[in-house]
Parts: sequence; C-alpha cells; structure tokens
Amino acid sequence: MDGPEPLGLAALFGYLPGVSWVAAGLTARSYGDLSSAAKVLAGRYMKKGAGFAVDSEGSGGTPASDISGIVTSAVLDRAKGSRVSPESPEVRFRVAFDGGKGVVGVQVRRGPGGTPTGKEEATCLVSGGVHSSVVAWEALLRGFRVRLVHATYSEESLRAVARLYSELSYRADSRALSLEVLGGESVAKALSGYLGSSKKQAFAGLTPGAARWRYLPRVLAPLYLMPEESFMTEFEGLGIRSFDAPEDWEREAAGKKAARRFWGRRADVSEVLDGLR
Repeated sequence: MDGPEPLGLAALFGYLPGVSWVAAGLTARSYGDLSSAAKVLAGRYMKKGAGFAVDSEGSGGTPASDISGIVTSAVLDRAKGSRVSPESPEVRFRVAFDGGKGVVGVQVRRGPGGTPTGKEEATCLVSGGVHSSVVAWEALLRGFRVRLVHATYSEESLRAVARLYSELSYRADSRALSLEVLGGESVAKALSGYLGSSKKQAFAGLTPGAARWRYLPRVLAPLYLMPEESFMTEFEGLGIRSFDAPEDWEREAAGKKAARRFWGRRADVSEVLDGLR
C-alpha cells in the first residue's frame, strides 16, 4: 500500500476475511534491492540473538528458494548473532518477487485468513448467543455475503445481535452484511414463516433443544459437531460480550413489530439499535 501511513491503512484490514497476515516493508525491483530492504528491516525489527524465519513466494520464473536465500543472508549479515528459527521465530519476514518487482516485509500481525467476500449469500439465523454468532463469522470467512436474521424475544437479545452486527461490520466488507429483525407470535413461527417465504436454506448454530423445529429441514448446522471448546475459542476471538440464548427458542415470544432491517455500513451498537427502531 502506498501512502504516508501504510500501517494505519493496513490495520483496517487486520480482521478482513481473506487476509492471512499484515506486514510492514519496502518495495524492490532487483535482487540487490531485496537485500538492501531486508537489511533495513532487520536493523529496525531484529534484536541481538533473535530467531527469524523467511516465507517467500516467487513468480515470473523467480524461484522462491532464491529470494529466500537472499533475504536470509541479508538478515544474518545485518543482525549479528541472529539465527534462522522456522519453528518459533521472533520475527517473520515475508518476501515476494516476480523477476521485475517485489516486496520484503516484517509480519506485524496475523489476519483471520479465509476467503475474500464473493457473490454468494448465506442466511444465518442468529440468537445473539455463542453458537449462532460463530456460525455467522465462519460464513464470512468462507467468502459468503451474510444476512443475519433474528426473531427478537427480549431487549437483551436485540442488543446482543446488534453487537454482533457491529463487530462483523468492522471485520468484513460492511456492504456484504445485513441484519433483519423479525416479529411474530413466537420465535419459531417468525423464523418458520421467514424461511417458508424466502424458500432459502439457512445456517444456524443449533442446539439439541431446537431439534424438533418444524422448519429444521431448511436449516443447515455446519458446525453442529464442532467441539464446544472450539466454539468458545472462536467466540472469544470476536471480542463481544457473551449472551446466554435459551436452548429452546420455540417457547419464546417474538417481538410484535414488523420486520426491520439494518445493512450496508459500519456502525456501532447504538447506531444499529437506532436504525432498527
């Protein structure tokens, strides 16, 4: 990224699906440039005796092993006492070269990985609880445009899904994210009516208590067999406050308001709630 503050701009992509890592570095147009840039970065980021690794990518007829060797030699020459430590490096260099231009950088953070957002849409039923929140985030990581659908049964549940939308809107392309809040006689009827009218299948983080829902054949539970500790780890990574959604929504009364929608932009929790009311 070119500009006066590339790290500030790169930080915006730190959670973006499809981004595996973020590095700060320099461009190069020759092997000599790669070596010089690697020495500059080693001087800035390497401590005496530190271990490092070099991940390289070559194209246009440039062997990855060649550019990896160039950068490794430059770092060892500049940072005296440093050592190659591929298993547990303190500093990881990223380098790519295609024969005419390239970059070498130091990784400053990891990204979520996954797939960049595509055109296919996924409808995700969300309660605001751990399981459905994780399923929605995993759908974004798989490259889906995500429609969050919630049949609200309390002010707390509505606030929980607003927190989820807000967090996801900053992690992904907000234009690919929407939140629909349904009303109806009960949560089960509201969701059943929605799925029946849309004729779409939906993703959900279902628990055993939901197994008798009449619309279950239209609901996909891709992470149903995922270990509970894995759900919790993924949820904690989202950085949102936990909310204990009831295991059996069928007995919960849905809100009486007509369906409302919020979509297409980054927003904090209060903005989402105000947009839904």
